[in-house]
Amino acid sequence: MILITGIGGFIGRRMAEIFRERKIDFVGIDYKESSYVPKENFIKLDVRDSKLADIIREKKVDSIIHMAFVTAPKIDPNIRKDIDINGSKNIIESAVKNGIKDIVFISSERVYGDQKAEGGVIDKDGNYLNPLDDIYAKDKIEAENLFLDASEKNGFNLSILRLAIVCIKGGGPGLGDMINSASKTGRYMKLRGKNPPIQLIHCDDVVDAAYNALGKNGIFDIGAEDKITLTEIFEYAAQLGGKKPSPINLPEKPTYYLVKFLWNIGLSPIPPLYVRMLGYDFFRDVSKTVETLGKPKYSSKEIIENIVS
Repeated sequence: MILITGIGGFIGRRMAEIFRERKIDFVGIDYKESSYVPKENFIKLDVRDSKLADIIREKKVDSIIHMAFVTAPKIDPNIRKDIDINGSKNIIESAVKNGIKDIVFISSERVYGDQKAEGGVIDKDGNYLNPLDDIYAKDKIEAENLFLDASEKNGFNLSILRLAIVCIKGGGPGLGDMINSASKTGRYMKLRGKNPPIQLIHCDDVVDAAYNALGKNGIFDIGAEDKITLTEIFEYAAQLGGKKPSPINLPEKPTYYLVKFLWNIGLSPIPPLYVRMLGYDFFRDVSKTVETLGKPKYSSKEIIENIVS
């Protein structure tokens, strides 16, 4: 029996659907009701709840896929930290109490951050992590380290999956929706003078990687194997939609400070961090992942086709 935390998110909902199709036994928890997950596979429970250990025992859980994390950019930092970090601690304590041997923690390639700036840290595999002021990514790093320390101390198998930009049919939060929009209008935003490689991953490939990672150990980058630039992504989406690509070239610093001002007064849904991220190179070599967890089904162009189809 697999416990899935954060099953109400878009990855969790798709994971539930695929697991049911494959007749994989699972139970999912989330802090709010989900109409997407059948009642027999769902328990309404906050990841910080002390009853978690009892549920793991009662449901005879033997492995955990931990995805419950705050993704909303506008939330009180103390609440975010409580959910992200204390929630992860509760997962670890409940798992150890029940002798769980296999845990998969869903992290993000955002932990790599700005590879050109100073002030980052080196992880256990020698990767340079530099999230700067990305609180989400900082919490991911802290949670990764909690799981790594606990795994070393208690001997459970641990796989950490650092996801590229996750897309689903029709789009998905963030870039996925921007790709869909470009297919309909041809318009897209980019930073003037910057055209970084972007790594996408289809949600179905995330589900496969998470399942295949159970019982394995290591840090794995989860992304499509091929490299594609931001401009190529939007131009291909526009082409698929029969539209002429029309880039909106934004000067980085003025755009950043404008968005920061609008964010601070509550008039922008986009945090200023996202402006800088349009210039980051997040591409990672996934050969280790392919060798250990399997080859992703979707290439970058196939992901874009799936979004706009």
